[in-house]
Amino acid sequence: MQNNKLILLLQTMSQSEIKRFEAFVGSDYFNKDEDIRRLFGYLRGHYPSFQRTHIEKERVFRAIFPKQPYDDKQLRYLMSGLNKLGEHFLALQQIESTPHQLQLALMETLSQRGLDKSYRQVDKALEQTLALRNSDSSDHFLTRFQWANLKERHFERQRQRRYDENVQLAANHLDRYYFLHRLRIACAMLDRQTILQARYQLNLTEDWVRHLQQQGFLGEAVIRLYFTIFQTLSDENEEAHFFKLKLGIAAASDQIPRKDLHDIYLFAINYCARKIRQGKDSYVEEALGLYLTGIAAGILIDNGELSPWAFTNVVKLSLRMQQYDHIESFIEQYSPMLPPSFRENALHYNIAELFYYTGRYEEAQVQLQKVAFTDINYYLGARVMLAKIFYETAAEESLYSLLASFTIFLKRNKEISNELKHTYLNFCKLLTQIVKKPKARLGEVLSSIKATALLTDRAWLESTCKTAGG
Repeated sequence: MQNNKLILLLQTMSQSEIKRFEAFVGSDYFNKDEDIRRLFGYLRGHYPSFQRTHIEKERVFRAIFPKQPYDDKQLRYLMSGLNKLGEHFLALQQIESTPHQLQLALMETLSQRGLDKSYRQVDKALEQTLALRNSDSSDHFLTRFQWANLKERHFERQRQRRYDENVQLAANHLDRYYFLHRLRIACAMLDRQTILQARYQLNLTEDWVRHLQQQGFLGEAVIRLYFTIFQTLSDENEEAHFFKLKLGIAAASDQIPRKDLHDIYLFAINYCARKIRQGKDSYVEEALGLYLTGIAAGILIDNGELSPWAFTNVVKLSLRMQQYDHIESFIEQYSPMLPPSFRENALHYNIAELFYYTGRYEEAQVQLQKVAFTDINYYLGARVMLAKIFYETAAEESLYSLLASFTIFLKRNKEISNELKHTYLNFCKLLTQIVKKPKARLGEVLSSIKATALLTDRAWLESTCKTAGG
């Protein structure tokens, strides 16, 4: 029963949420079924581990109905009812956490009921709150649109024949909300198709872009930044867009909510990653700087947790810059902030990287054996690391076997983007040439390494080729 929808839902709840849900289930307003309350009471006692032996169906049923024979249909009915209550509870929590949605809903119902005095009080309180926030974000634009649109509907209910600015305000904020979200979606499409084998239809014409520029929407800091990201991703060879984005992030960080800044940082970092794969080594420092700034400011930390991919990338970038002491302190400081389900994998993989870079090859292999390759990035990185270890330790037979199997895997995989696939295929091909070609022809291989557009670990291949050529 561990994969049951109800159990999976309860496992996502924090200690504080499970206590609130307990009160929710116990409330007559939301639930009058005493059997569902007893079911929750039993499961609550086994939260959060929900060990298999404790949640076997027959055992759960006996705890609720000790004198009745097991009835699977009845138990499924109760579990479905508790699951629906859980979903209702989570939905209400989400609404309550969404800025000002309860105030807007209250204003609408007060307007419909003709309770003008109460309506005006809530309206004034919301106006004061929004004035204090004064932040550029999609949520802010949406809230202001909803507020102005609601006030326009209230005005219509009064049947007054005079000018009302709220319809204009609703249109203005809706435009800002639309253009911001349209840019965000376009940026996500452009960013993802560089990683996955997919082609999206942007459907953004030159006239659309011109209209955006002419309407003054770029005066909003968050829209201006997303437009710069759009330019950066649309014309990746024009690196001036990236440096404009970098300056824009620094200038507008205090105007934009953390949630929006988080995504903006990742777009900038992903651009750096692609440039690094293309052999632009100066972007190693750029990417590392963005990561460290974002982590130190809490922008890249979500609910007290650091993404394992951000953690891994900081380690990898720092190692490339030979900042070994910094890496050890970084791992010590931030590994406790990794999500528990990812922590062990991230630690083993990154410690393996550190061991490899400091010449402790056997220890690196021991750590890699402990990594569960549930993510493609770990798998790709581990194959490359092992290939380098086999080369460094002159384990030619293991190296040939690895390169052959890795090449077959890359060619057959249909989910990885062509760009990413060729980044690793080129590594396999060039390393094979370094091992097999006579010394006299390694100059040709070195020229190929320098000329290859998509290539991982270019600097290592260049150094290895030069050393092998004497």
